[in-house]
Amino acid sequence: MNILNVCDSPAWDLVGYQALHTAARYVKLGHNAAVLCPGGSRLAAECARLKVQVMPLTLKTKLGFFDSAGWDVVNFHNPDSLNPLLLKKIKAAGSRLFVSQFRLGSPKAFERLAQAAPYVTLFLGGCDSVLEEFISAGLEPRSIFMVPPCLSIGRWESAMLIKPAMFQKRPYRVGTVSMDPTFREQELFLLMAKEVLAVMPETNFMLVGLRDERIRAFARSLDISHKVDILSDRNDMPEVMAMMHIYAKTARRPGLSMSLIEAQASGVTCVIPRLKGLSDFTVNERNGVIVEPEDSLACARAVIRLIGNPGACHAMSKMAFDYVNNNMSVPVVANILLRLYEDSLAA
Repeated sequence: MNILNVCDSPAWDLVGYQALHTAARYVKLGHNAAVLCPGGSRLAAECARLKVQVMPLTLKTKLGFFDSAGWDVVNFHNPDSLNPLLLKKIKAAGSRLFVSQFRLGSPKAFERLAQAAPYVTLFLGGCDSVLEEFISAGLEPRSIFMVPPCLSIGRWESAMLIKPAMFQKRPYRVGTVSMDPTFREQELFLLMAKEVLAVMPETNFMLVGLRDERIRAFARSLDISHKVDILSDRNDMPEVMAMMHIYAKTARRPGLSMSLIEAQASGVTCVIPRLKGLSDFTVNERNGVIVEPEDSLACARAVIRLIGNPGACHAMSKMAFDYVNNNMSVPVVANILLRLYEDSLAA
């Protein structure tokens, strides 16, 4: 098959990651695949590194001046907008058109996507919460399907393999990843850390993401600065995850989280808020612990309980890894997509 993945965002996130790694997998399986994305973006650079063909996304392309002939499948990944002229040209060329949506948004944003239904073969939601938004926007259940985010398991699995021994050792290290520019998520994490330290003073903490003196100042005001490592955004996240026992996500907004999936793939036990997207792939007390959002005390209680029960901690982390490995690894997700593409072409 000839498959084109389209990603119009210059950001490097789970959307670009999906477009890249599924295309690379298609190529490995003998298909012809390319990624249409902004030139000079991190995604374009990563495509070059993995030897995936890159096509530059320009304003003219967005307006519909783009030759779609020759592509069996065109998959738009989290499109900012869908130009009717472009969609008509793609459909007229005989291509099957798919829309992969990972982010949650406003009802109006999903209603705009739903307007493209006459041209779209299938809308793909990255989690059940996205499918619910599709339904609310008026799409028929037969026009939607759930395909989760993918992850290249290799490096993360290495971190998971050392976890059984780590869970038997003290002190525990509790971490999170946050790029929240308001610093509210980081503050919630530090408030949780203070509660945990009051009961288990030997515990260490790690905060990865935005590195700002205001975060360190807040930690000092709580008198816990000496127990918290604050690290900037990093490229060696598998190694960072390998140092964590527990990942405590203190997000306040719904949506999928790449760092959460990475933590689960690393065998890190996860405590997450009950928010759409974030908690979609977690069964409470089975492959993680779900707490109420913006409740640092509830998060602290969950962390304390997990530290006090290494056996349960390891069992949850193993189940979380198995779920990601069996449902979100690149070969699994790419295989799901290929079956959907083949079925659409055969129809």
